[in-house]
Amino acid sequence: MKVEHQHEFPVAPATLLDVLTRRAYFEARFAMSGVEDFWFDAYEETERGFLIRVLRELEIRSDKVPAFARRFLGQHYTLTQEFLWTHRDQLPYCAEYRFKLGDIPVTVHGQMRITDEDGHAGQQYRVEVSSTVPVIGRKLVGLVSERVDKALESDYRGTLKYLQQQGLVEE
Repeated sequence: MKVEHQHEFPVAPATLLDVLTRRAYFEARFAMSGVEDFWFDAYEETERGFLIRVLRELEIRSDKVPAFARRFLGQHYTLTQEFLWTHRDQLPYCAEYRFKLGDIPVTVHGQMRITDEDGHAGQQYRVEVSSTVPVIGRKLVGLVSERVDKALESDYRGTLKYLQQQGLVEE
């Protein structure tokens, strides 16, 4: 299943790229959400591009999960969120995106692009959610896709708030 999001930020594309590749941005975004238990597994230049990998521990409440999915879930998982910025030298700026929750048999991966939209930064996510589990995998993909869609919308609002807090845009 594919999930796509497109947003515009009232800053220059280079400014948005700079923000999205700062440690301080991730630290502030997690603080906004009340998340304290996270760490950078990678924050470095690699031969393929600039890699940012952030991990955090999650506790999953089974009462928030449909019955069909409970057999695939435990209570504690490590959430891995990864951005590999492969094009940072010219527009469009591009990153490969990967998201993994422990050993749950669902893969979330795709691309993020930053473009110039009349002097403002356009941000596009194209994410694919898939599963290797036959039959029930489609239901898992549907459940995760819905969550990814909500998370991308929340991420937009949080990034905009961060830009405002940093004085990069007016409130």
